[in-house]
Amino acid sequence: MKTITYFITIVFTLLMASSAFAGDIIGNHNLSNDRGLVKVNSVDGYKMSVDIMYATQKGKLIILTGVFADYNSQTRQAVYSEDKYCPDALKLKFQNNGKVVLREAVCAEF
Repeated sequence: MKTITYFITIVFTLLMASSAFAGDIIGNHNLSNDRGLVKVNSVDGYKMSVDIMYATQKGKLIILTGVFADYNSQTRQAVYSEDKYCPDALKLKFQNNGKVVLREAVCAEF
């Protein structure tokens, strides 16, 4: 019985800690070079629901709404992929100051 109680306590503690770290990511974030906005709608495990609006170096306006990215809470990085030919179309790195660094892959065709 003690083993079950310890197990439930550990699992509950881990769940509470992971949701505490996800809470500071949810919301609006400016890109580090002030060319756009990233809105994090939700984080569920390793999946992040985001809206991304930014201007490329070429001057195109890119708007992605309701897309999902793979999120790693340890590194605070998310990766959005378009298809299997471009597995890392956008890389997002969330900084502690509320800014986001966005890197667009060469293979990305927006």
